[in-house]
Amino acid sequence: ELLVKIRAIAFAALILACGSLLRGSPAAAVLRSPASAAVQAAIVAAVERDRARYGGRAPIPATIIGVWDRNGRGFVRTFGYSNLAKKIPAGANDHFRIGSNTKTFVVAVLLQLVGERRLALDDPLSRFQLGVTVPNANRITVRELCDMRSGLFEAYDTPQFARLNWTVPKGFTRRMLIEWAVEHKPYFPPNRG
Repeated sequence: ELLVKIRAIAFAALILACGSLLRGSPAAAVLRSPASAAVQAAIVAAVERDRARYGGRAPIPATIIGVWDRNGRGFVRTFGYSNLAKKIPAGANDHFRIGSNTKTFVVAVLLQLVGERRLALDDPLSRFQLGVTVPNANRITVRELCDMRSGLFEAYDTPQFARLNWTVPKGFTRRMLIEWAVEHKPYFPPNRG
C-alpha cells in the first residue's frame, strides 16, 4: 500500500515539476517533450525526492515512471530494485502491482462505456455475464462498485492470495482471484459501508 501511495505522490510531483518547466519561457515548446533533457531531469529529481521523503525506514522497492507527449516521444525510467536483498535494479519490463491506482483506470473505462451508452451507472451486476456467481449481484450497481460501496470481500485478503506470497504460479488467472473473493461473505450489504 505504501508503494502505491509513493507512486501516486511521485506522479503528482512529476506533474508539478514538468508543469513548472513548461510555463512562460520561449523554450517551452521544446521543454514540453519528455524527450527533453530538462524534463527528464525534473522527472528524476521529483521521483528521487519523493522516494527519499516518503520511504521512511521501509525502503520503496521500486518505481517506474512513463511519460509520453502527443507525438509519441517518451521517457521511461525505473528507480530502485526488483530484489532488495540482492540489489537487482528494477527494469522497465518488470511487473508491478499498481494496487489502488488500478481503480482510476477501471472507472475511466467504465465512464467511457457509460458515455457510449453501453451500460449505465445504475445497472446491477446481475446484468453482466461475469463467469462467477457474485453475492448480491442483483443489488450491487456499477456506481456502487465505482464508489467502493459494494461490500464485496477483498480479493487480496483471501487466504489463497496470502499463500501466493507475491509469487504467481503457473496457470494462475485473474478469474481465480475473483473466485477466491466471492467464496467469502460480503463485508456489508451494498451501499451500507
